[in-house]
Amino acid sequence: MARSVRRRDPGEQSKLQVKPVVWAAGALGACALALAAVAIPLDAVVFGMPVPLAFVLGAVQPAAIVLALFRPRLAAGISCAAVFALAIAVGDAAVWPVAVTTLIGHGLLVGVLGAQPTWPVGLWCWGGGVVAAFAAAALVPHNVSTGAVIANLFIFGSVTAGTFALALFVRQWRRISSQLVQERRLSADEHAKRVIAEEKTRVARELHDVIAHSMSLINVQATTAQYRHPGLDPAIGAEFDQMAAASRQALGEMRSVLGVLRSTQTDNELVPQPGLDRIPELIDSSRRAGVDITAHGTELLEERPGSEIAGIAAFRIVQEALSNVTRHAPGARTEVRFERSGDELTITVRNGAPERTANPVQGGGHGLVGMQERAAIVRGELRFGHLDDGGYEVRAVLPLHSNDSQEQDVS
Repeated sequence: MARSVRRRDPGEQSKLQVKPVVWAAGALGACALALAAVAIPLDAVVFGMPVPLAFVLGAVQPAAIVLALFRPRLAAGISCAAVFALAIAVGDAAVWPVAVTTLIGHGLLVGVLGAQPTWPVGLWCWGGGVVAAFAAAALVPHNVSTGAVIANLFIFGSVTAGTFALALFVRQWRRISSQLVQERRLSADEHAKRVIAEEKTRVARELHDVIAHSMSLINVQATTAQYRHPGLDPAIGAEFDQMAAASRQALGEMRSVLGVLRSTQTDNELVPQPGLDRIPELIDSSRRAGVDITAHGTELLEERPGSEIAGIAAFRIVQEALSNVTRHAPGARTEVRFERSGDELTITVRNGAPERTANPVQGGGHGLVGMQERAAIVRGELRFGHLDDGGYEVRAVLPLHSNDSQEQDVS
């Protein structure tokens, strides 16, 4: 089973960005309809407003709540004006100058504005609503006691201020959460880039070792040609000398590159690199470590071993796949199968569901990236993914080019 990653195009990303706004508009629209359904009959029946005026004032302030998502300044001005107009239209009432529906509508608007990036408009809306209510109390004649008016104004100012403060808290919390998610995403991206760079460096070191070995053989053969073949034509001898000088120069340049690639912690990588002939030994080592492994086709590894680079890639892929079984699927039965078709070697490492829960393993995530890099370096393919029975499968197809075919590919 192959694991595939689907990238979203810019159009899909824009749709995902618009979707929260649509949900917010729908929710606020429902609240506005509910508020208007309560405010209009309340203004007309309880407060004695003319029905047309009750419809206008009862619908204007709820509509401003939805409008705040798109035109915050206009919505704030409409709501503040509605606070003053409703106080004038209501006249004398038990709850004056701010009715309950007016308090709820203006409070919702202040909360919506406070939760947006344009939160200063919400602060201005809160202050404008309080000023409008105080102006109505001071300018409009009424028969309500001063204590009741002061209590009403205090409740209006404190409730709307509390709503605004809560909206600011929610906005700040969402902002911090968004920054944390973004930082985690950036850290994950940097980690992935570092993992790829480290694995490419490791592959480059191994490639250097393989190429350096071949270049050393060329240098030795070219240098000793005139001693191994007495009576060699001087022109041919001079050509061999030129080949030896060119190979020595290439070796020197590769050693310079190797000095940059290698660090003091990679001295253990100077040993000869393993190939196809070491895979059975690797499987036996995993068996001794407690992994239940069944191997098929190991005898095919001895037939036409192919290039050394492909052998290293095959060994490392099997090694990492078995290591993943040990870490992530303890106790699972594992099958390793090798198949050959011409110059291609197919490696399949499949394990069943783990018998027990694996302990959390702190790893760098090099495994899958490394296997992909090694398959790509020999122009092979690698697939991996979960199976329907709860197991996991790694399948690699590696071309085992002979030296002649490699030279033709390079040329």
